[in-house]
Amino acid sequence: MSQSILITQCLQEDFVKPFSEGDPLPNKLHVGYTEANRLMGENPEQGPVARMMSWAYQQPADKMAIIHIRDWHETNEDSQKSHIALFGSHCMAGSPGANFVFNEPVEGRAIIMNSLTLNDFHGASLSKTLAPFAGKKINVGIMGVWTEAKVTFLAYELATRYPEFRLAVCSALCASSSTMRHYMALDQLERLLGVTIHHSINQFIQFLGGEGEEAPLPGVSGEHPTIQTDGNGALTQEDTTLLRYLFRDCRQVAVRSLDGGFSGNLVLATSSQDAMGHQQAPHVVKIGPRDQIGMERSAFERIESVLGNHAPAITEFADHDKRGAIKYRYASMGLEATSFQKMYADENVEMEEIEGALTDVFKNQLGRLYAAATLEKCSLLEYYMFSRGRAFALRKTLEQITPSDLLPEKKQEVELLTANLVKFYEEIVPRVRGSVYDEVYFSYVHGDLNGANIVIDSKKNVWIIDFFHTHRGHVLKDLIKLENDLLYIFTPVNNSDEFAEAQLISNALLEHKDLSKPLPHWVPVGVKSPQFRRAYHTARFIRSFYPGLVKENTKPLQLYIGQLRYASHTLSFDESTALQKRWALYTASKLASRITEILLVDDRLS
Repeated sequence: MSQSILITQCLQEDFVKPFSEGDPLPNKLHVGYTEANRLMGENPEQGPVARMMSWAYQQPADKMAIIHIRDWHETNEDSQKSHIALFGSHCMAGSPGANFVFNEPVEGRAIIMNSLTLNDFHGASLSKTLAPFAGKKINVGIMGVWTEAKVTFLAYELATRYPEFRLAVCSALCASSSTMRHYMALDQLERLLGVTIHHSINQFIQFLGGEGEEAPLPGVSGEHPTIQTDGNGALTQEDTTLLRYLFRDCRQVAVRSLDGGFSGNLVLATSSQDAMGHQQAPHVVKIGPRDQIGMERSAFERIESVLGNHAPAITEFADHDKRGAIKYRYASMGLEATSFQKMYADENVEMEEIEGALTDVFKNQLGRLYAAATLEKCSLLEYYMFSRGRAFALRKTLEQITPSDLLPEKKQEVELLTANLVKFYEEIVPRVRGSVYDEVYFSYVHGDLNGANIVIDSKKNVWIIDFFHTHRGHVLKDLIKLENDLLYIFTPVNNSDEFAEAQLISNALLEHKDLSKPLPHWVPVGVKSPQFRRAYHTARFIRSFYPGLVKENTKPLQLYIGQLRYASHTLSFDESTALQKRWALYTASKLASRITEILLVDDRLS
């Protein structure tokens, strides 16, 4: 008997056959241009569904059973007239629209079942087909359309009729009437039915028993296209294979390493020529650990349609062995690009240009996400991952950034700051983490907005990359994170005199107690060094977006908690110098005291 089951749901031309952008929908039930393209790929013969089915047909029947469920309707059947009246003519028996969008299986390899209504068990023999598997713990994978209807209904029936089945779907192998509804349905499947959601095709294959196996990469060559690199960021054999697959229609590709991306990733700007030698539009390719890249694709697809023309578009994705890759198209990106962090470090760049880039990020791009924020009740200490267990790691980190040769008075000052911060984690956090809830605005956020993840091209266009951490979260999170990096990574602290100025900056920022009001325009008295004056004005500009985001919720506790999370985390950053980390420690200790005071006044520590 088979060890797993793959069920395809309505993968037929009337539902998912790609068509030209701008053409009318073929029928009422087609998922549309965007979703069909996402599911089938720009070249359907080499896209996600084709790759998955190519692997599936290679599996022996005693290893994996394959069941194709297809819509199949007869015009003259009285029992189907109401269904056709409601949804319109589609998948009529023997019509081209009823054909599968993948190669027909060899005779006897797959079971083809006709579904007459929304319930695949009604008037069909699915129960009989699954009878030999009843009562057995077996992995069952589902792929197809629509995620919020036929896929969900099938998963519900399977979960209730066969509770021993372990169910899974792959987000890359299902589609819906819109990408938003697709992901809403996936969330429901996971939360209400316990269905496992995979975001990598090869991860889904492993679930079905394909240990060490993977979906083929059709059209990939071991020699073409030729790949030229800038020497920064080593390409593994798997990375090279992925690049050749993503650019398999090209004669050559030049890649240049960009900043950005979490550990273990490559972020590459590409310049490619097609087979005829024509220069193609520039792309950015993200390559990294397979499952993490799959999660980034899923996270970005949730927000892609909202960001519009300011955002990249995913043109293709693939995984090979333990690596995955996403190919992003940037509609008008210039060939040369730099990060916001590098632009900010250039003393010749005026504040007007910095503010223009930040406006593009927080108003024109991410502002589209923030505009849909809703007030939600949550524990911000839990959301920002505060825990007592963090205290031990914090102690070890602080030992490494506290030089033993500090002057006695300075050493005592650092020890006091350290003790105050550790005390907050050890004593205050356990008392309030699970009980202190506030209403704050939540929206989709980038989740890891730093200076390397904002890219400015030669045309002064501003682009955002690295969407791995994108999620629904605290609406101020991105702004708090960028300000943190602005201070403790971008702004150099060269000596003790400058460190004193840095403390003045922190003191001034800590006085921002009403988030509906702007920071004072004037730089704090005593701040003379140009890098600190620049940092203050930039932080002031970042905070100018606060009033529109927090609305009536103007109390600063939400800001302090987010700031403390990132200032504490900075203590372990490799990018920050010892003096920058001491600055972050100073601010973090002050924030810990400020948060404790607020909790005491609000009687939350009683």
